[in-house]
Amino acid sequence: MRNLTLRQIRIFLSAAKFQSFTKAAADLNITGSAVSLQIKEMEGDIGISLFNRESKQITLTSAGEHFLLYANRVVRTLNEARDVMENLRGTEMGILKIGLVSNTRYFLPTILVEFKKVYPSIQIKIIVKNRQELIELLRECEIDVAIMGKPPKHINANAHLIASHPHGFIASPSHYLAGKQSLPANILNQTDVIFRESGSGTRYIMEKYLSEQGLSLKMSMEMSGNETIKQAVMADLGISFVSLHTIGNELVNKKIVILDIQDTPIIRTWYIVTPNTLSATHAAESFRDFMLERAEGILNDLFGTHLFS
Repeated sequence: MRNLTLRQIRIFLSAAKFQSFTKAAADLNITGSAVSLQIKEMEGDIGISLFNRESKQITLTSAGEHFLLYANRVVRTLNEARDVMENLRGTEMGILKIGLVSNTRYFLPTILVEFKKVYPSIQIKIIVKNRQELIELLRECEIDVAIMGKPPKHINANAHLIASHPHGFIASPSHYLAGKQSLPANILNQTDVIFRESGSGTRYIMEKYLSEQGLSLKMSMEMSGNETIKQAVMADLGISFVSLHTIGNELVNKKIVILDIQDTPIIRTWYIVTPNTLSATHAAESFRDFMLERAEGILNDLFGTHLFS
């Protein structure tokens, strides 16, 4: 069998499947004579007939039946080897490009520490943008995955829920609303409110809440980025609406408080979003599966469950 080729094995398997050289030729997009020639060369190399040709429909000889077992094993082993090599290429040499909205910066490093324990060879590139910018990156397939709140509806992408995501109004401990219980939503008309920039997911959630409450607030200030807003709140320039996953340290250090305002906190969800116009790499699939399995638990360990009530 020194001269046996993989091409000949695939031709043999097709002929055995269809019990016809003509159908095998159509299946493999080659000529019938090419199938007959390759089978004849195989039989000459092996030294025994593989097919009975006594009727229009060919059948396997006893030797052919035995050879079929080994031919299937060869192809199956090669397919397994191909899958392993593709996975290794995606895991060891690929770069996993993760797009983040800014709110995720407060917990994703902890998640990545755990992820790298399982997949130490994956190289990771982080891109931080607001929601609208991430949607454009997904649309252009410039990132492998995105972690965001409200998933896009009008692009070719898949979204999977990974964890709950609370939002609420925050203030300085010295603010006159701090510590008060069961505040009505319209109290927001009586204080300065700092808005996030247009295009951010947080701004969208706040404006939806205000609309549902029948409120139309006068914006006292607009700022981009959580850190700037937190500094402004701590300086008592006003209250603001933020992802409660961004204020863990400030709550612990009692520099910021969560206001008890009607129908808050607002519970949204974190999603992992992947473009479905590309074949996902093994690295991207591994990260998606890890997030689906572990993200909720890691966030609960980081922030506790008290933010959800």
